[in-house]
Amino acid sequence: MPRYAILQSHPPDNCPLTNERVRKFAMEHLPHLDEMARARGITVIANDHLDPAHKAIMIFEAPTAESVRDLVMEAGFMHFTEMEFYMVTPVAELVARADQFPTVF
Repeated sequence: MPRYAILQSHPPDNCPLTNERVRKFAMEHLPHLDEMARARGITVIANDHLDPAHKAIMIFEAPTAESVRDLVMEAGFMHFTEMEFYMVTPVAELVARADQFPTVF
């Protein structure tokens, strides 16, 4: 199944550890992420904070990119994080296909 990664960040004043309203929202919604993901046929591979920065990484196995997008919107991440969304290719697969790509140098 395809993999997708989301890098998240937010300013310190919008952090669930420092902002009371964001914390309340996060504590009400984020514990349900795995359950919400399963309902969409998505597996959460990683959901980790990058200490000590105000950054996190989430990695999913999902049927489509749209299903991951819909999940993070439904979970409410867009309310307090900036997100970068990426398709993921295992390095071993990329190395195995390296000869298929043209070079420029």
